[in-house]
Amino acid sequence: MVDTTPDVPISPVDAASFQLGVDVQPYLVTIAGLLSPGGFVDSDGRPDLAHLHRTLAAQIAQEPLLRQRPIVRHGSWWWTESNIEVDLHVSLEERGPTEPDFEAVCGRLVMQPLDTTRPLWHIALIPVARTGQCGIVIRVHHAVLDGAGASDLFERLFASPDSKKPDPGAPPTAKTGHSPEPHIPQKASSLDLLRFRIGTFLHRPIRSRVLLGTIGTTRSIASVSTRTAPVVRGAQSVGGTLNDAYLVAAGTGLRFILEDRGESIPKTIAVSVPVAVTAIGDARNAVGFMIIDLPLQETDLERAVAIVAKQTAAAKPSARAAGTTFRSPRVAGIFDKFAKRQHMIGAVVSNVHGPRGPLTLDGAALVQLWPLGPLAGNVRIGFTAASYNDKFWIGIQTDAEHLPPASKIAQAVERALDEIASTTG
Repeated sequence: MVDTTPDVPISPVDAASFQLGVDVQPYLVTIAGLLSPGGFVDSDGRPDLAHLHRTLAAQIAQEPLLRQRPIVRHGSWWWTESNIEVDLHVSLEERGPTEPDFEAVCGRLVMQPLDTTRPLWHIALIPVARTGQCGIVIRVHHAVLDGAGASDLFERLFASPDSKKPDPGAPPTAKTGHSPEPHIPQKASSLDLLRFRIGTFLHRPIRSRVLLGTIGTTRSIASVSTRTAPVVRGAQSVGGTLNDAYLVAAGTGLRFILEDRGESIPKTIAVSVPVAVTAIGDARNAVGFMIIDLPLQETDLERAVAIVAKQTAAAKPSARAAGTTFRSPRVAGIFDKFAKRQHMIGAVVSNVHGPRGPLTLDGAALVQLWPLGPLAGNVRIGFTAASYNDKFWIGIQTDAEHLPPASKIAQAVERALDEIASTTG
């Protein structure tokens, strides 16, 4: 029997998520992946949905986050207990006649809003997304949790029997999705914090007409994967981290877009990089940001990683000290309007906390995983990465109406990662 949870107020930080991405795209945490045959997935890659429903029902009943839906009472947001109909939250999603691949299905699903009369999450299973594999797309509204919280939730629901599941009652912890960074100081002085806040607005304005502008209603999705260890070694040989190498690779993707559309290549282009911070009170979201200038004209990727590494080392302590960016719905609403006209950043490049070990869903191993962050404001491309199973996975989401196919951008990103991995210092 599940204990009834009384209504609880939604933290202003979490309620802010309801004001973001308005008229652009549902503001969701999305994980896409592929399941191998086993358990509820047959040898052709087709799922036994009834079997999965039975397995998940008991687990979902133990997750308060998955049993709550938002309501507005006297002008304030609250979480209220809701009965779960598993078949409405976990369903089949067949590939449409005009959808050539799994990525096209992902592009459609990230644009579908969640039903606010029910808890804000959904799991779609795509039969034979690849030959002999079943696709899975998990969507959770950002008000429910952030990227780090999503990873912990997935571990609890889908962890293999021999792995340790995180305690659902444990307090949230600030996590990053990349390797330890001992060279980065953990605290920022008051002067450093002041410089960080002022410097946020002093980056070179972006004049690209292709990267920024009105965002269309369709999405192009692609993914990149690479072995983590070689990229880490290559980055460390020039004083950087996995995340620094990832930022440089994303910059290579941006350069490809500009070249493809005949725009000039600026010396640098600023991107927004989310940073895990300490949560405010009982907020489920704990994310700040730093702005990093990617050296687009630097064709020597070793030097590019070193340049980026100096910036992240200087900015990250201040970003953590600055704390959560959106602290109320009002602030988020103001920012959302500003973001549709801004010329400060050309992309969002996020690296979320990945699962600590291999995951299985009702006996089917999760063999591929890539996160997808929503587009917002006037920024037409986003990169979101996570480490999983000794690989580094990058999900790329673009405005399909205005940018080249995400698959072509992914090729440029992959080439850059391969080059960095071959670096010997």
